[in-house]
Amino acid sequence: MAELLRFMLDAAEGIEMYLSDVEKKDFLGETAQGRMRREAVVYNLGVLGEVANDICQHYPETVRRHPDIPFSRIYAMRNHIFHGYHSINYDVVWTTCKADLPDVTRSLRALVDKVEGAKGT
Repeated sequence: MAELLRFMLDAAEGIEMYLSDVEKKDFLGETAQGRMRREAVVYNLGVLGEVANDICQHYPETVRRHPDIPFSRIYAMRNHIFHGYHSINYDVVWTTCKADLPDVTRSLRALVDKVEGAKGT
C-alpha cells in the first residue's frame, strides 16, 4: 500500500508544483503554456483518482481510518474529467486544486510517512 500512497502523493505534489506561482488567468489562458499546464494538472488528477480507487478497492480499512483524504471524491473527479473530457470546467479544476488539494497533500504526506516509517520498524 505504501507504493500506492506514494503515487498519490507524487501526483498531488506534481499538481502543486505546476500551479505554484501561477495566477488563475494564466492557468485558464489560451496560451501554449496555459494549455500544457492544464494538461499536466489533468493528467496528475487522473493518476491521483485512479490510485485512490485502487486503495478504495483493496484497502477499505485505510479509507475508513483516514476520512481526511476523500478517496472516493478524488476518484469521482477523475471520472468526471476523463469521461467528460469535452466538458471539463477548468475554473472548477483550479479552485479544487488551490483550495482543497493542499489539505489532501498534507494528509497524504503524513500517511506516507507513517506507513513508510512502520515498514522500517
